[in-house]
Amino acid sequence: MKIEVIRSGGVAGIPRSAAVEFGLRGDAYDPEWASLYRAARQERAQLFAPAGSAASTAGEQRHEAAGAPSHVRDAFHWTLRFGRERFDVPDGTLQGALRELAEKVLAEGT
Repeated sequence: MKIEVIRSGGVAGIPRSAAVEFGLRGDAYDPEWASLYRAARQERAQLFAPAGSAASTAGEQRHEAAGAPSHVRDAFHWTLRFGRERFDVPDGTLQGALRELAEKVLAEGT
């Protein structure tokens, strides 16, 4: 599984990005990443509206957090990709395992 994270905004407005790739089974299996990813996927399913709000462009699914404010001054904005799925999440909405995964990717990814 490949996970990419882009964090933009903030006071300085300097974007940061990183990606990690790990196995969910087989030889490349990484239990720590796999467990965190599964927990984050469950939280993601609760955050985002059903398929009616998803737009598909060029084979990529894009979702935006339901009920999220459009812009908060000096706040971070997160874009996460789980494989081909892309999620845009304001900083105030990103929490729990989803935030932990995003921060871990930025800290340990390349």
